[in-house]
Amino acid sequence: MVDWLIWIVLGFLMIISLIDWKFRVLPSVMLTAFLFVVAFLNPANLWFGAMGFIVAWMLYELDYFSGVADIKVMTMIAFMLSTTSIFLGYILLVAFFGFVWKVLIKWRMKKETEVAFLPVFMFIYITLMMLGGV
Repeated sequence: MVDWLIWIVLGFLMIISLIDWKFRVLPSVMLTAFLFVVAFLNPANLWFGAMGFIVAWMLYELDYFSGVADIKVMTMIAFMLSTTSIFLGYILLVAFFGFVWKVLIKWRMKKETEVAFLPVFMFIYITLMMLGGV
């Protein structure tokens, strides 16, 4: 995998996380284009991307997160993974970090509000970088 791509994806995740946190809306074409670039540059990881998409779609249908942007970002990160054990760890991190994030947001806001979920993916990606999974 290309080392510079790891850092570009991190920068992209930081930018879209801030936009999602502040506005709760992202330009869909921007995410789709970046997803295409990551998939194109990691053709060996196509299986992980496909599995990431399936898991993301399942979580979307279960209302774990509520946006198509979340599906795209989860799939994009899955394209960056290289082994099955790292992929399974990724799924566990999504479940754990997502649950903690939702609890903290609901506790802090004290009212029913839509949760910006893209910052969770940024934290997960940083965790995977620190563990050497990306």
